[in-house]
Amino acid sequence: MVTDRVIEQMKKGIIPWHRPWTGTASTINYVTRKPYSLLNQMILGREGEWLTFKQLKELGGSIKKGSKAGIVTFYGKYIYTKEETEENEDGEEAPVIKEYTIPVLRYYKVFHISDCTGIESKMEREPTAVASEPIERAEEIINDYIEREEGLKFKNDEPSNRAFYRPSDDSVVVPMLSQYSVTEEYYSTAFHELTPSTMTESRCKRMKENKNAAYGSADYSREELVAELGSAMLCTIAELNSEKTFKNSVAYIQGWLHALENDNKMIVWAASRAEKAAQYILGEKPMSDE
Repeated sequence: MVTDRVIEQMKKGIIPWHRPWTGTASTINYVTRKPYSLLNQMILGREGEWLTFKQLKELGGSIKKGSKAGIVTFYGKYIYTKEETEENEDGEEAPVIKEYTIPVLRYYKVFHISDCTGIESKMEREPTAVASEPIERAEEIINDYIEREEGLKFKNDEPSNRAFYRPSDDSVVVPMLSQYSVTEEYYSTAFHELTPSTMTESRCKRMKENKNAAYGSADYSREELVAELGSAMLCTIAELNSEKTFKNSVAYIQGWLHALENDNKMIVWAASRAEKAAQYILGEKPMSDE
């Protein structure tokens, strides 16, 4: 039913996709409030406020036990002058001041504010109005699945601009509920990231179908279709009937189908995997391969 609805919406034309959550400020230095370079943001791999050990001590803070430092690099130039002698127009040696430039690459250890005590965050999130309180049925689906699956972690207690499943430590990260103006879209995002967690060999065994799942690859694109269809199915089961959320799901699916050269057969392939994933998350016996 969900797949038919998606296809029906897609036939109406291209629907623009929008990010369903409001963002946080980028990766910045706590004291200067200046964003780090894109390279440093990639090295740190975590948004929010960061401080050097010296900055932290000057503010009277301390580091939580067991916390690890991140690394930021700084590229600059060291300019110095030196007095030398040169032959002037008269052929005589005369003193001159010469300027030299030396490139300098330094690195500093920094700590994320969540790993510090004694200082308060100054981060301001974009203003948002949460539509309602947590939705009980959707919360039950998430909590029952997390509790049932040993090792699977679900993190939604920090402001974030990203939502993802990380296979290396079997964890799902999503922005906080307070970052969404439409509550249903929070659960749509959570279900989208929980669905890929079923690909492991101990769950729905899709790992072999995602051998080359680099971003933008065919494997990655197919798994994104599975994830969004699985999300749409779980939203329907949880009775999250938001037309805005559903249309955004359709727009997302359209985008990944385009990456697969608009292979419309792929949505049927992905739907069968999505249904198995949804059933697994619900604790039901997955349907057969037939």
